[in-house]
Amino acid sequence: MFSDYFAINLGDFNQEFFESLDGSRHITSPTMATEKYYHTVYVEGENAGIVGFIPVEGAPYTGFVQIVLAPAYRGKGLVGKIYDRMIEIHGLKTLYATIDRTNTTSIHAHDKIGFKMLPEAELNDLRNQGLLAPYEIRMKRVA
Repeated sequence: MFSDYFAINLGDFNQEFFESLDGSRHITSPTMATEKYYHTVYVEGENAGIVGFIPVEGAPYTGFVQIVLAPAYRGKGLVGKIYDRMIEIHGLKTLYATIDRTNTTSIHAHDKIGFKMLPEAELNDLRNQGLLAPYEIRMKRVA
């Protein structure tokens, strides 16, 4: 696997690089308060993507994760290694990912690294509360 052969590091968030990434519009742009939870992903010293999370208020060590990779780094098995590095840095225990249900590539990548789809009844409850759009699903991983 690609990710087994290359060094993956997380650095300070780079807004300009973030805005240059195709797919960044699907991620909540970090604010001054949340920017400390976002990182530029480096593979062998090259900008490869952005990863971050939004902390869950009242639930320590829990976050809603977001990731976008440059096209050259997609499909290489990097997502799990990147999340693992973020878990190490921030001490996360529970990760949630909200994904467009038509983005089967992302759903598969998250499933492959241990994320599980929330039960349909729970998804419907979140939608009824306005916390999840009709076209989104939510997955969970306990580290």
